[in-house]
Amino acid sequence: MQTPLQLTFRSVEHSDSLALHVSHRSEKLERFFDRIISCHVVVELAGHHRSRGDPFRITVNLGLPGHEIVVSHAPPEGRILDDARETADRAFDEVERQLEDWVKRQREERHESPQKT
Repeated sequence: MQTPLQLTFRSVEHSDSLALHVSHRSEKLERFFDRIISCHVVVELAGHHRSRGDPFRITVNLGLPGHEIVVSHAPPEGRILDDARETADRAFDEVERQLEDWVKRQREERHESPQKT
């Protein structure tokens, strides 16, 4: 990554274990594409429910050359809550899918465009 991972905790206490988990997941993205410009992850509370606790929302903003992938994930309404780590995994899983699709499209466009000589 050209710039180090940015991790922001909003309305929730900093967690070293969650920060380490997010760091590992962001490093894993580089095996799909090694020219990632930036990755900013925001961990925040998505609201409060008296009987179900506090759901987390994880937003991942991935900066790529000429493109940006933004994914925000929070547990669906009425669902037994995911913990922050599981919510982060779901957000990063979606980012990985979108990144793989983007890389594939970039490769296809390079192969389809006429070569300049």
